[in-house]
Amino acid sequence: MEPQTLEIEVTKDDVSINRANKDESSSRMEGFIKDEFDCVLNEKEPPEGQVDAGGGSFGNEENPFHIGDGPLTVLKQKEKKLVDEVSVRTSELAHLEQELELMNETAEMAFNNQHSIDFYIDQLNEQVQAKRNYLLTLESEWDTVRKPLEERKRSLEESLYSNNPDALEMLQKLREAQQEEQFILSEIMKREEEHLKLSADIEKKQKVASRKSYTDRIKEITKNSRKQDADIERILKDTRVVQLESNSIQESLHRTYAVADEIVFREAKKDPTGLHVYRLLVSIHKGFEQISEKILATDRIRREVAEYETKLAATASRSLDVSELKANLDAIIREKE
Repeated sequence: MEPQTLEIEVTKDDVSINRANKDESSSRMEGFIKDEFDCVLNEKEPPEGQVDAGGGSFGNEENPFHIGDGPLTVLKQKEKKLVDEVSVRTSELAHLEQELELMNETAEMAFNNQHSIDFYIDQLNEQVQAKRNYLLTLESEWDTVRKPLEERKRSLEESLYSNNPDALEMLQKLREAQQEEQFILSEIMKREEEHLKLSADIEKKQKVASRKSYTDRIKEITKNSRKQDADIERILKDTRVVQLESNSIQESLHRTYAVADEIVFREAKKDPTGLHVYRLLVSIHKGFEQISEKILATDRIRREVAEYETKLAATASRSLDVSELKANLDAIIREKE
């Protein structure tokens, strides 16, 4: 039993030695592959010692990384493609994380019953205004630092190009171009500020009545105006008819009076009683003229009284609230704009 036991122990030792050799060679191979991949990442050739060490690990086997330049180029292309894909995926992941964060904040704002949406909008506007003020502060600080540097640069350039007229002329043109650029940038900033102001005004005006409501009001006013025009036309037509009838009646009365006056006057020459009748006729004619004038004056006064009563009722029903008057004035100004 002892020789068999010894043989088994020797066999176990051989297996452990072979396993250790395999582990060592596999670890050396992994190290070689890692070094080779690092060299590929850095676009360098592996050192000769590592190549020999790798080759010695496999006896007479050929190193697949040194068969030729073709496999190495393919590996570099694949590695570059993988790096590009990883960078693209990383940027996409960062963008998705930003969107997720914004969506979480939006959901938190939407489901938060303690504050309204206007509260969060005011907070965002305050943050934007704070950032804008911070940028203005940085810009003012940069201006204080930039101006002396520009003066120093200008003096150095003038001293450097003082002996070269062509270079000095080119420098002058360059400065003019820079001044024009600064002017254009300032104009752009002004336009941006105006754009922000107008955008804010537009957002405020969106809360006012829509354009469709104004269009409907204009249509209604036009319809009422047409109806009033038709009524006025009908009244004018009736007035003309009545005026024609009145004129015809007056002409008929004048003719009748003229005929009666002539007949009575002729009879008055023959008979004293006719003279008395003629005087009565003249007095009756004058009395009717006075009555007609008084009727016309009374009608005119009644029309004026009715007009003044209408104006008085409109003035009494009109509210003198200052806020309402101001709101109406603002609405008229907006409509004119």
